[in-house]
Amino acid sequence: MKKILVLGIKGMAGHVIYKNLKDKNQHEVWGIARNINANGNEISLDVSETEKLKEIITQYSFDSIINCIGILNKDAEDNPAKAIWFNSYFPHLLEEITKHTKTKVIHISTDCVFNGKKGNYSEKDVKDGEGFYAQSKALGEIDNTKDLTIRTSIIGPELNNNGIGLFHWFMNQNGKVNGYTSAYWSGVTTLELAKAVEHVLENSYQGILHLTNGNPINKFDLITLFKNIWHKNNVEIIPYDGKNVDKSLQKSTILAHQVPDYQKMLQEQKLWMKEFSNLYTY
Repeated sequence: MKKILVLGIKGMAGHVIYKNLKDKNQHEVWGIARNINANGNEISLDVSETEKLKEIITQYSFDSIINCIGILNKDAEDNPAKAIWFNSYFPHLLEEITKHTKTKVIHISTDCVFNGKKGNYSEKDVKDGEGFYAQSKALGEIDNTKDLTIRTSIIGPELNNNGIGLFHWFMNQNGKVNGYTSAYWSGVTTLELAKAVEHVLENSYQGILHLTNGNPINKFDLITLFKNIWHKNNVEIIPYDGKNVDKSLQKSTILAHQVPDYQKMLQEQKLWMKEFSNLYTY
């Protein structure tokens, strides 16, 4: 049994990773988030209180720390100093705190480190993303011989009613919406990310690895799957060719975890959401 710390357990990725690990009951799992009711292994802490965070990491000697904290798109553009601290500096602070310990940092990054002009990006491609969010996330990627950066893109349910993710947005729509036919994506559901994290916890991976099935899908087809699987008959999806972008990732040749097709990932996510329906408003 390993001792695991998940940072950002109320976020889109973090709450699923944390709950999935806790429910499997194979590890001693701890979680940190801001402004929560401290309960058992859940700690209420703003990680910018770095001395308190260092104290917790040092005291408990975790086997792995999973960093799901990040400042997203518009918030990053509007608050550049905040984005630099959380997206760029903080992952490397974790790397520094744990450098001479057994603790492995698993950091979640994004396909947005690329500008989307060519697609099929490899782990070694130049990070040419544009805008403050992309550049701050690119700076935050950890690439060393002990820790791991998982680079992907995620869809899934959110605890925050003001969430900005594609799935959350779609599930709150009525009437006509545009589906981009020339915007390509190759990410995973948050549940699939959680499964991949389970896998990497039991294996030795370092550096930067892509998590994808390697088969890009356009956003029109993706949200059509949302509509069909969740029976969102109150939404009409209009094909729209107005956004040409391809941030698709090449599948890792090293990662043994096999990502299924989008239909299967979303069906599994639906079953998971049904099991924990008390968490969501849709």
